[in-house]
Amino acid sequence: MSALIRNLRPALSGLLRPKPAARTTVPPPPTARRYYHAPSTRRSHEALKSPGPDSLVRRPPPSPHAPAVPRPRYYSSRRPRSSNEVKVQIVIAGVVIVGGVVVTICYGTFETVPYTNRRHFVVLTHSGELKLGESQFNNEKKELGDKVLAPSHPDSVRVNSIAAEIIGAAGRSLAGHEDDKLLDGETCADDAALSPKKKAPRGASQAMIKHLDGFKWEVIVVDNKQVNVMCAPGGKIIVYTGLLDKFNTDAEIAAVLGHEVAHAIARHAAEKLTKHMWIFMLTVFLLIFIDAPDLIDKLTEYLLGLPFSRKMEIEADHIGIMLLASAGFDPRIAPKVYEKLGKVGGNSSPLKEYMSTHPCSKKRTQLLLDAKVMDKAMALYTEARARKQEIDQ
Repeated sequence: MSALIRNLRPALSGLLRPKPAARTTVPPPPTARRYYHAPSTRRSHEALKSPGPDSLVRRPPPSPHAPAVPRPRYYSSRRPRSSNEVKVQIVIAGVVIVGGVVVTICYGTFETVPYTNRRHFVVLTHSGELKLGESQFNNEKKELGDKVLAPSHPDSVRVNSIAAEIIGAAGRSLAGHEDDKLLDGETCADDAALSPKKKAPRGASQAMIKHLDGFKWEVIVVDNKQVNVMCAPGGKIIVYTGLLDKFNTDAEIAAVLGHEVAHAIARHAAEKLTKHMWIFMLTVFLLIFIDAPDLIDKLTEYLLGLPFSRKMEIEADHIGIMLLASAGFDPRIAPKVYEKLGKVGGNSSPLKEYMSTHPCSKKRTQLLLDAKVMDKAMALYTEARARKQEIDQ
């Protein structure tokens, strides 16, 4: 559905953009024919020396090295739209807006994000989210081809083992699981590893984690020097080996994986699809009154799209540090990870941050070091260590 919206947007923008007026070629006026006398040599030299106002002496052609004379510039406004074009735009906008309202009413639902308790509205169903994630993940694997490391590769085994700790901690903390089956190789052996079976502790209701039913967690490692991790809906995660080169300890890798698992738990992909659908509806509506598609696209992107994306990243940071602590990793490593990421990517200026999908590393670090966040994470970390000690005994 997200791909459909991206494909429809330029097409409808082209329909809403008025066509330029057809230019008619006007033939140049006929050049006046000049007649030249055949003066004597003496008269010719005199004329060249001091030509009179009515002299018909031919001027010498301009030198090729002479400075070019700037041509006059003509500024013209866009052709006003006709009434028929405005009617067509209104019809298209009406169809798009009505369709968006119908989708919102039929499929929209309010949900609560675990850990942050934020209420958000999504229009993508749980089954639709799983299908979307499977499709995106399979397409990525086809494009990557041989760059995907085998499940038996040491890097793949290591990353899957760390991811299993994070996913298992999410299952226990959200749904009260104590004996979840985790990742087996590339995929999760139990499709409902995060399914609610018991009453969730810490106030997590069954509705908050209902969408985790049917999640098929899968983590693959790609041989690529890029320092990056991707997360598709439904628990599909892609890790690049460039990240493993920059972060050597398991705790650092766990902090990054906790952030990606948080995106899946919070259903950020479904929420982002919902926001983009509304932004697209707003863009089509504004094009009726403002004949500037490029300007409207930039305004909606910088005022609505990018701020929303940064908000999702901050929320994933918050959930991720809680998952990190619940898995038994020291949560104090998370702020250091984002400091290192800032050095790898280069510390961005406020202007660059405003034009980016992610907040700057300094801001992310400060938010994680906040006393309320860190104290809560340390409490989860203490519980996790005590639980591990009991298991070892």
